[in-house]
Amino acid sequence: MKILIIGASGMIAQECIKELAKAGNELRLFSRGIKAEDYPSHEVTPGDVLKKSDLENAIKGCDAIHITINTPDEALAVQNIVTIAKLENIKRISYVSGATVCKENSWFTMVGNKYKAEQVLKSSGIAYMIFRPTWFMESLDMMIQNGKANVMGKQPLKIHWISAKDFAMQLSKAYAIEASLNQEFYSYGPEKFTLKEALEHYIKVKYPKIKKVANAPFGLLKFIAFITGNKELKNIIPMFEYFEKTKEVGSSDDTNNLLGTPSITLSDWLKQ
Repeated sequence: MKILIIGASGMIAQECIKELAKAGNELRLFSRGIKAEDYPSHEVTPGDVLKKSDLENAIKGCDAIHITINTPDEALAVQNIVTIAKLENIKRISYVSGATVCKENSWFTMVGNKYKAEQVLKSSGIAYMIFRPTWFMESLDMMIQNGKANVMGKQPLKIHWISAKDFAMQLSKAYAIEASLNQEFYSYGPEKFTLKEALEHYIKVKYPKIKKVANAPFGLLKFIAFITGNKELKNIIPMFEYFEKTKEVGSSDDTNNLLGTPSITLSDWLKQ
């Protein structure tokens, strides 16, 4: 198939590009800041996911679309993609949602946007594949700031951490079989760790000079954000408050049976 990857410059998309190409698919890569010289083996189309003219140019001539984006206007972006996809006779759309996305959790803005995007796909009339992965191992490096490892809040919940490679292999398998159409897939890794436990493993290998992981209470973080006027910190605190009390939903059993069981452990990933 000729697959358009929307959000192709993102962290998780890199492994998806490798696996889909390895399976023999032709890929067109779409992202706002993407550069052709970084992807010499693929067709590259820079553009903004919220601009219909950019999307029209990118979607034309493709058979399928894979969406892996993270924007406050995600539901609108998916609606625009679907509208154009219908005109271009797109046969399949896959979408990366999240492990806690469901109607009950849609009160939280980020999750609500993804839930709305899912509903747009389900009602589109185009064959869809919705993926709900848990936390990616690749996201651990985002918790290293200024030579320190920090976790916001207590974060007591254990998470089935998954590697981008395992997820990409499931995605590629889904594109190869008809049984994956109009399905929702929970993508969970083989082990469960809290945020702090996973980060402790990570710094031991990648940042041995960092001796401990700090847990900053939300009250203190909000005070710091207010005093310093740090908008980025202020905006990210609600996300960690949400994940402190919201568990993964659904089961990965059906996903594993159809698309293969993720096998890369955190230790395996760190060795790689």
